[in-house]
Amino acid sequence: MEERSTDAILEVLAGAPEPLGARQILQALSGSLELGISEATVARRLRLLDRRGLTVAAGTKGRMLTPSGRHHVASVLRGRVTATRILRGTEVRTSEGLTQLLRARRAVEPEAAREAALAEDGSTSEALTLLIERHRRHYTGTDDVPRDIALSFHRRVARCTRNPIVKAMLDVVLDPALDRLEAALDVVLVSHRSGEVAVTEHQVIADAIAAGDADAAEQAMRAHLDRLLDEADRFLTEETTPIVERLLTWGLPRSKGESYADH
Repeated sequence: MEERSTDAILEVLAGAPEPLGARQILQALSGSLELGISEATVARRLRLLDRRGLTVAAGTKGRMLTPSGRHHVASVLRGRVTATRILRGTEVRTSEGLTQLLRARRAVEPEAAREAALAEDGSTSEALTLLIERHRRHYTGTDDVPRDIALSFHRRVARCTRNPIVKAMLDVVLDPALDRLEAALDVVLVSHRSGEVAVTEHQVIADAIAAGDADAAEQAMRAHLDRLLDEADRFLTEETTPIVERLLTWGLPRSKGESYADH
């Protein structure tokens, strides 16, 4: 709540054409937010913001933002836009969304594998080996696809990236909110009895990373995701698409006027 109210104070100052005092800021906040703060609280927050270099006193007129303050507000607003976009992206309800996710992963995960190979210090390959062993043991007792293990492998590779842009993209395509789409992919893999192929493909990726071979790691990850995308494209026919889309909508919040019977 404190961070929220502080950001709200900064946003009020950012939108003001002139310096504002604590009372004016509180009046602006009372019309848009239920923060439950007093004028004295606003004054204390302003003094803290002064010390952080985000606001500065303009004589007796009140406070105004510093360049650092304006940069902070812009970052907060960008973060909200990004969060909204991610939320919308995780509410995919169609089979097309499944293939779109795989294409997005194919675009960015090979770069993560490349970075993992370049940064390999032994810890990554050790962790990947343990995941592959769990994945392989899983198939000794069942034919279903261990999606949690498979995704853990990809997320472990993704942790190695140091490129902030690539990292942001990976955070989106491997967001846990999208596991629902990955569960629909399991239906595809089970139907083709190709789940175990992923173990072999993961091993090739892990071997390339362990060897520090960035080109091979990148190519192996792309080939793996190409295969998953091809399997999805071949599975999604006129007959099977409704089944997959039922899975995709399971657990999503219903739109206004929509009932469970619609699914």
